[in-house]
Amino acid sequence: MRRKAWDKGLGIKALAEYAPRVESKADILMKRLSERAGEIVDMTKWSLFYTFDVMGLVTFSKDYKQLDDAEEHFTIAAMHSQMEIVGIFGAIPWMVPILTSIPGLKGPLEVFVRYSNAQIDERKAEWNQDPDPEKMPKDVTSWLIKAMQDGDPSAPSTIEAFHDDGRLAIIAGSDTTGSTLANIFYFLTKHPTVYERLQKEVDDVKSSGGDASQIPYLDAIITEALRLRPVLPSGLKRNTPPEGLLVDEVWIPGNTIVFAAQHVIQRDERNFENALEFLPERWLDEGKHLHKNEQAWFPFSIGHYSCVGRPLALMQIRTVLHRVASGFDLSFAPGDDGCNFWEETKDTFTLMCPALPVVLTKREGAMSQ
Repeated sequence: MRRKAWDKGLGIKALAEYAPRVESKADILMKRLSERAGEIVDMTKWSLFYTFDVMGLVTFSKDYKQLDDAEEHFTIAAMHSQMEIVGIFGAIPWMVPILTSIPGLKGPLEVFVRYSNAQIDERKAEWNQDPDPEKMPKDVTSWLIKAMQDGDPSAPSTIEAFHDDGRLAIIAGSDTTGSTLANIFYFLTKHPTVYERLQKEVDDVKSSGGDASQIPYLDAIITEALRLRPVLPSGLKRNTPPEGLLVDEVWIPGNTIVFAAQHVIQRDERNFENALEFLPERWLDEGKHLHKNEQAWFPFSIGHYSCVGRPLALMQIRTVLHRVASGFDLSFAPGDDGCNFWEETKDTFTLMCPALPVVLTKREGAMSQ
């Protein structure tokens, strides 16, 4: 029921409005990386700066300016400081009201909540000040406001629900996309032959005047990274029906919380040949024999609960990847092999990635971004 308003806020018409914001932030990211060429750069940090800046613009038409300031916005830092707790207690939701009643425990997260709520309230006031009945929304928040004013049943029913939606857009649209970018940079650095092929294909497309963001091999890299490192590793929880459920001859009682863990299913040899290997070609015609069950790939979930922000997330990732491939060679920082990044990534509901220290070297004769 709630999906319709979100579909409009993240649909084709809305994406056309958001595209220049994504492009501008990708350009700033490239400038910051160029300034640091030859130095050790934490690609996790810069990926998250980029995605949070984009989602601030897309959600509230507000710029967090993390790329400009080269530091984490205070509200994002407060939220991230609590993500491990969120991950632990998200599986036992009845504990949350108890814990948040303890003085001081919810302090840092409350900073993010208050800021997000204030942005929603400010955006709503700005929308209401414009008397033009034909005005069109410019961000996700204004699409939801319009849905409320139009009496759309899919709109937030209360201001509390509206506040919840604003926080959801920032967290789900930023942490997930930023973590995916960081993981892709890890895979590309770990597998130089994959990166070299991507660079060649990007160069060939750009030299012929084509759109480098639509290269099939680039999409195959994204798809394979999401298979091995889904951003919601445990998946979304569901409740079994009151009468219970029989799954593969296993009886699950009614009203039981269950998970379909993407991290497990997408690495199962019954679904993918050489399941633990990073092989982007499995998603192209040349490697179709490497997957046995395409339905076992569901990092954006499936059906009614599939991620409405998928097109925006892919736009952000593609926009950055072809620019980086065109402009830089990648290598792990001296003395680092990526093992710490791989082993210390945590499931905190969304994937929380540690630092990814990489050295970017400018390519000679790189194509224009």
